[in-house]
Amino acid sequence: MATNLGSFSDLPAALNFQPPQHPQIDRDGLLKLFGQLPKFPTDFKIQRGNTFTHEGVTITEISWDVGFGPRTEAYLLTPEGISQPLPGALFLHSHDDVKSYGKEKVVVGAKELPDDLKWVQRDHYGERGAANELAKRGYAVLAFDCFLWGSRRFDESTMPDRLKEILGADKYETLSIMQESMSISKYLSLMGTTLAGLLNFDDRVAFEVAKTLPEINGSISAVGLSGGGCRAIYLHATNPELKATVSVGAMATYESLLDIHVAPHSWMFFPQGLAKVSDWPGVAMINTRTPIYVQFCGNDQLFTKEGMADANGQLSAYFTEKGGKYNSDFYPVRHSFTVEMQDDAFDWMSKHA
Repeated sequence: MATNLGSFSDLPAALNFQPPQHPQIDRDGLLKLFGQLPKFPTDFKIQRGNTFTHEGVTITEISWDVGFGPRTEAYLLTPEGISQPLPGALFLHSHDDVKSYGKEKVVVGAKELPDDLKWVQRDHYGERGAANELAKRGYAVLAFDCFLWGSRRFDESTMPDRLKEILGADKYETLSIMQESMSISKYLSLMGTTLAGLLNFDDRVAFEVAKTLPEINGSISAVGLSGGGCRAIYLHATNPELKATVSVGAMATYESLLDIHVAPHSWMFFPQGLAKVSDWPGVAMINTRTPIYVQFCGNDQLFTKEGMADANGQLSAYFTEKGGKYNSDFYPVRHSFTVEMQDDAFDWMSKHA
């Protein structure tokens, strides 16, 4: 069997790599494992910008301060003509190896993706604004940039010269992929924190911001694909206030990733020490109070079929044992959140709003 570990394929056994199927950690333990995190803000300094409409959806520019780095920019989407508070949803954008943009990947009718990046909506979101579609179903949807993406990205001027030397290129997206692994991850390790922790911090702040918005009635769910699906799992584990969680294309066992599927994933999946206390499905098991729906891409190039099936079996058994609500579906598609998957996810969310 091909493996990226090559002649060191015996290293997992030598290190006794055996992530426990059931989490040996709770919410507080996970937050501690994330490492040093910034002080949680008490004043988000929320600002509103322009408001416009697009095909039945009102889109409002909104931003806030998480306490470090640039302000978080977001779009708040609601059905046109609706004034009463609605169920809220955090739409967590995907990774895509595209960091210039975040929220724009799931929203149409505002700032559009440039032509060379339109493939993200085409290949990953069924060529439509997924957040717009959710808003049309009666949700107030908050689509926002997170740490490393869009308004929260690192400027190209900060890219280390070493990256350009190694890659022989200065294209921002290519450099940003390497910057995450070769530079930012080192800074975070040096400062005693993790990418998973900072992303979860941004997402937990966004949840608290959503609670203050008059457009939202207090019921708040979360949905995300890929990197957004990973973030959805962490938010599910750390915030039992969530009404419902949908994670798409982001679930498999850690052991199934070992051969060839570690490199394609971001550091957000691998905070130091997590696998010692929980397999990846176990992170979702930390919170059985909030209903969760996991969608698997049956032909996902980023995971193995066996790893996804094993994760699904573990989650189903655990939630049944604990009396929680777990739902899952497999679709015969590659890594994506297709129109059919979106419709199924939004239907399920509506039943739990």
